Amino acid sequence: MQNKLFLIDTSAYFYRAYFALPPLTTSNGLPTNAIYGFTTMILKLLDQHQPSHIVAVLDRPEPTFRHMASEQYKANRDVMPDDLQVQIPHIREVLKAFNIRAVDKAGFEADDIIGTLALKAAHDGCEVVIISGDKDLCQLIGPKVTMLDTMKDTVSDEAAVETKYGLGPGPIIDMLALMGDTSDNVPGVPGIGPKTAQGLLAQFGSL
Repeated sequence: MQNKLFLIDTSAYFYRAYFALPPLTTSNGLPTNAIYGFTTMILKLLDQHQPSHIVAVLDRPEPTFRHMASEQYKANRDVMPDDLQVQIPHIREVLKAFNIRAVDKAGFEADDIIGTLALKAAHDGCEVVIISGDKDLCQLIGPKVTMLDTMKDTVSDEAAVETKYGLGPGPIIDMLALMGDTSDNVPGVPGIGPKTAQGLLAQFGSL
């Protein structure tokens, strides 16, 4: 079997499941829509792609080093709904039942762990597929790293990043630094949006 590592952006997966399905509960009132949707998505992923290796990467509730650097980091994010929060331990049990290793680390986001594992595995000769639609992770894409968005059924490689952003994966981090990221409440350079950032990086190469 081909040496292929799938890295699941787990939070994105169960959030999508939670919002995609109507409220579901057990007979004793435990919410289950995220658990059910997440399990269905994992089954589909395994059936369609049959990876040789798979890791589910999760966020932790503690602040990360980015929160320490800026109090405003993700300050605009809504708190996780209570009826989703109570499902997280059961989602971890689902992963255990599938024999899928769940990985997290205090002080770091899932994205940081995905980046570390993706680059190390690619360096060791493994083909890596990141299961996510997060633009922040596009900077990891390379000869041995692609990104699969199972919701849109699209695969992003280096050419796809170039087509979408007008830049290769390498300058994506600089593009986000210039334009900022409203979803994470990260300020950019005033007056610079995506097009200006792309133009500057096309001209100068990097910050």
